[in-house]
Amino acid sequence: MHNLEDAIGRLYDSFSTVPKPHCIDGCPCCIDRKSVGTLLEKRLRCLTPDDLSSYASSAFLTVGEAADYLYFLPRILDITAREPSWWPRSEVTGRAIRAARPDAWTAGQRAALNDYLGAVVDAAIESGDYDRLDGWICAVASMGFDVRPLLGRIAECPAAVLAYFEENAEGLPRRKLANTFWEPPCPGHDAVVAWFYSAEVAKIPFEAYGYVLTAAE
Repeated sequence: MHNLEDAIGRLYDSFSTVPKPHCIDGCPCCIDRKSVGTLLEKRLRCLTPDDLSSYASSAFLTVGEAADYLYFLPRILDITAREPSWWPRSEVTGRAIRAARPDAWTAGQRAALNDYLGAVVDAAIESGDYDRLDGWICAVASMGFDVRPLLGRIAECPAAVLAYFEENAEGLPRRKLANTFWEPPCPGHDAVVAWFYSAEVAKIPFEAYGYVLTAAE
């Protein structure tokens, strides 16, 4: 079981060696000079969701690069875990993390991110916020990580499986997931579909509704 507060603390600790940027390049249509000034002047943990929203949602598209993104990443993930309605969604941050090349990070940074991902999934299950699972699983796949260990955690909670299933039930006979952030071909997408079709998971909607998941011809 992962503790979310501890996992967030480890993120800040593991990325604390990343230097604070002196400047941030970006399209003025996506982030203005005042917003950049706020990002550079405030302490990392003091940055608010509003302070970071424009930067975090445009990172690697029209704003910023890996050096500055890794400095802000702990705070971005901190806010994402605490503010379900914040933009960017976790799936957008997942894409940005992949662009930041986790394979080039330190082992401690990768471990801290993996701990965090386990913690946010555990927290969603424990709190009954099952609607957050769909976005987080898609986000983890977008990072290029294996989703199967986290799916295993979800499988331990039938209520979480049912909620996740209900979000995707319409497309599953066609072996498609509902979240529009999926970008097939994607191994993570296919792993989730295979998980839903597995005997262990498929029996849960069957026992709850008498629903038999069958692939369309």
